[in-house]
Amino acid sequence: MKRNIMVLPAFLLILVSCSNTREITIQDIMFDETGNEVIAEQSVEAVRIPDKVPAAASPARYRLQTRSDRYDANHINPQVYAIAATRATNKMLDETAEFYENPDGDVFLYIADIKKADRKLPDGIYSAARTTRDIIEGSKTFKVVNDMKEADYYLETVIDNAGTPEEPILVYKLILFDGKNNKINEWTETMRRVRNDDRSWW
Repeated sequence: MKRNIMVLPAFLLILVSCSNTREITIQDIMFDETGNEVIAEQSVEAVRIPDKVPAAASPARYRLQTRSDRYDANHINPQVYAIAATRATNKMLDETAEFYENPDGDVFLYIADIKKADRKLPDGIYSAARTTRDIIEGSKTFKVVNDMKEADYYLETVIDNAGTPEEPILVYKLILFDGKNNKINEWTETMRRVRNDDRSWW
């Protein structure tokens, strides 16, 4: 009987403590019973999020060489343009003597700016145009003028690559027209690189 009397107060204490407990929620941690914001003394351990998530490595991209890049790797000496111009101009003068051997006076020729058919051809083409002009002026055949309206004839100059940047075939063309825009004739010189040790041209 005495043992039962001692157990009873202990049981009552457990009941009282249970009746004063309640479920704690996140809201209870953030606010007290009056609704005021409080800072919890114990914080829940947060999951650490890195500042920057490393991006997945993108696959390497293969960059195709441009036509200009391919020319850069296979340099064309500007002197080659001049050689082609010399040969074509001499042909033209040889075959047009009947036009400039005029006893009545000078025959005027206008030389148009050189046309670059392959726009990616390396610099140096203007040495060809200058060579053509120098030869004609020095030959005392046609009299070169700077105004097309004064000319009896005009000459077009065109340069192109009929090959590839790796294996160029330079084409230099002269086209002669009369004052009424009628084509008289054309002269072409082609130069290609020889497949030998010094990579010379012919």
